[in-house]
Amino acid sequence: MISISELNYRIGEHAILQDINLDIAEGEFAAIIGPNGAGKSTLIKLILGLLPLQEGRIEIDGVPHLNWLKHHPMGYLPQDEKFDRRFPATAKDIVLMGLAAELKPAQRFSTSQKERAREAMQQTGCWEQAKKPIGALSGGEMQRVMLARAIVGGSKYLFLDEPEASVDQAGVKNFFVLLKELNQQGRTIITISHDLHTLTSFCSFLICLNKTLHCHDKTELINADIVHDFFGETTKIVHKSY
Repeated sequence: MISISELNYRIGEHAILQDINLDIAEGEFAAIIGPNGAGKSTLIKLILGLLPLQEGRIEIDGVPHLNWLKHHPMGYLPQDEKFDRRFPATAKDIVLMGLAAELKPAQRFSTSQKERAREAMQQTGCWEQAKKPIGALSGGEMQRVMLARAIVGGSKYLFLDEPEASVDQAGVKNFFVLLKELNQQGRTIITISHDLHTLTSFCSFLICLNKTLHCHDKTELINADIVHDFFGETTKIVHKSY
């Protein structure tokens, strides 16, 4: 379980997150929604220890999050991560980067680590692209490779920041089908997304965020009245056509 209590975060005098209290149970497929500037990415980065905690407490499995992160891998697929497509690396090389923290200086990847990379790529449907240079991968193929990198460490938690970006409509649906399979295998998934239409089909827990927090435990509770009441009259439910 991920437990957040009395969390506040500011940049200068500007409040980014206020009075956040949230429990995400193990096994959930949770979605974080909200307008631009709502603090969604900031919240994920705080949980992952990528930003310093200013006020409040974050625990993972009952342990302060920084202590937990020292001893456990965490799956993370950031938003629109950039690679130089001219770099001479294959898809498998990118996936193996997810195990780099296990290496000692100058140590090479072992046979067992390469096998774990193969298993992750098979699980995410990109093993056939293992030997392809990254410059030859499509947007959808690259996203699956990045997902394989996120899960290769074996974390039971997986965070994603707008994974549907730069992927076409068919690719988005297939990607969320894959995420649902990973969730059904026991992973807790937390994703940021603006695609409410897709979220209602796959996610089990909705986190509405606009600096402050409002939650529903069933995504079918999403409707125009809820969105307008919480985010304001200028916010609309949009079914993305990509």
